[in-house]
This record gives sequence, structure tokens and C-alpha cells, in this order.
Amino acid sequence: MSGNALTDDYRSIISETAEKFNFQWKVFETTGEDDPNKIRSQINDFEPQKVIAAGGDGTVNMVAVELLGTDIELGIIPSGSANGLAYNLGIPEKFRRALNFNLENPANPMDVIKINDRFYCLHLSDVGINARIVKRFEKEGSKGLIGYGKQLFKELMEGKTYFPFYIEIPGQRRKKMKTEMLVIANAQSFGTGAIINSTGKIDDGKFEIVIIRPYPWWFVFTFIFAAFTGSLHHMKYVKVYSTDKATISLPASHECQVDGEIIPETTSLKIEIMHHAIKVCGV
Repeated sequence: MSGNALTDDYRSIISETAEKFNFQWKVFETTGEDDPNKIRSQINDFEPQKVIAAGGDGTVNMVAVELLGTDIELGIIPSGSANGLAYNLGIPEKFRRALNFNLENPANPMDVIKINDRFYCLHLSDVGINARIVKRFEKEGSKGLIGYGKQLFKELMEGKTYFPFYIEIPGQRRKKMKTEMLVIANAQSFGTGAIINSTGKIDDGKFEIVIIRPYPWWFVFTFIFAAFTGSLHHMKYVKVYSTDKATISLPASHECQVDGEIIPETTSLKIEIMHHAIKVCGV
């Protein structure tokens, strides 16, 4: 559970639910200091059947990495500033309902995207405008949808920032393109409900690369409408590739966010799918 998220009310709910479903439980609260190793140690000591991560996409990702290659099931209780994966899985926002969801719904295999042999993505990753917004979001300590909107407005006021890149997909020729945002998508939508990858499935052995190409100013309004109606992939200025492997080469280093967390700037992204790498409740 992400730090300071566990209240006495939540403890009471967990205790009541444990009696109802007859399970033993233990809570670990993150501190921001060496959390991955501490989580790994807790898992090894307690040997759970299921680990439920209460927090945002970053917390969920951190816990999920420790469960890769095991039979331990992952549950999610959305309680962070960005809860995109939980939204895609239809997990309720209320703590009690979310806890029950993870206990009542079976855990099925889900794909994970591996990036540069080092980072793992369950939900969405991207390079470009959204990654820059996430970086601003973290730097200024903004919170929630209003905070994101504030950073988006600041970014838009700086004007369009297209950048060139090369994309390599097995069986296709290397191609040079320009984009304002390049999304590496396992799931379909952002936590806001905006659908960036309407054809994507999180268990099909593939991921999608969604490329927003150079567009006229008026396309912003069309883009927003299409994103919330699931028709973005039909748009003239949007290109979608579906694959299990790809390499993105960037002439200059760029920010990249993975499940809501900024990773070091890079000029190359080696991307591949890990088919059915983890069991997640609600998949």
C-alpha cells in the first residue's frame, strides 16, 4: 500500500472482509526508500497467494515487477493520482468495493511490455507531450485531474513540438516518421477515460504503438472527441501498429514515462511483449 494510504477505517474493512472470505492478511506501507527490495522481502516471508497493491499505476507497477514469473496473483485498489490500469479493468474506486472485486473475480494471465530489458509496462508508456506533462506533474507536485489539466495547458501554450524517429517492426522496413506523441499501449485507455488504443487487448500477446503525426491546429478538438468515443484509430493523423516486438530510435534523447513514472531520457526503445507474464484479478 502506498505510504499514508492506510487509515483505521481501511484496516477495519480489511479485517471484516478477511473474516467473510476467511483469509490471513498483512499490510506493508511504502516509504519511498528501497521499496522494491522491502516488498520482495515481505513476499518471501509471508508467501501469499495474492498481493493487492493499493495506490496509483506506479505503485501497481512496482508490486507487479516482483510477481513476474510467479503464480502469485495481483490485485489492485485504485488510490493514487493516476489509476489507468484499474480503470481499464473496471475496478471500483471505493476501497471496500475494490477489495471485494479482487476477492470475487478470478485472476487471469495478462501481458506485460518489457522496455530496454529494464522497465516493465502493464498499462501505457509514451514519449512526447504526455511524458513531458507527467514530468511537470511530478516536479510541481500537482495532483489529480485538475493538476494534470493545468500542466497540459502549460505544455500546449509552448506550441507543438514534433520530433523525428525511426520505427523498426519485424517483417517491415525501417521507417522514418514525425510525431508529437508516441504511445506504447498494452491497455486501451488513460485513467481519464480517453481511449488511445481502442483495438488493444491486455492478454493477446501484442502491444500497440500509437503515433500522433503532425496535424493542423483544429485537429485538437477532433482528437479529443475521437479519444472519448473510441474512434481515434480511424483518424487521418493517427497511425497504429500492432506487434510483439519493435525498436524506436530517436535522434535526440527524450523523456519517457512508463505507467506514470518518468524513466531516464533515452535515444532508443527496445520493446517486446511478455505474453501472459502475470496473473491479475479482473482480467
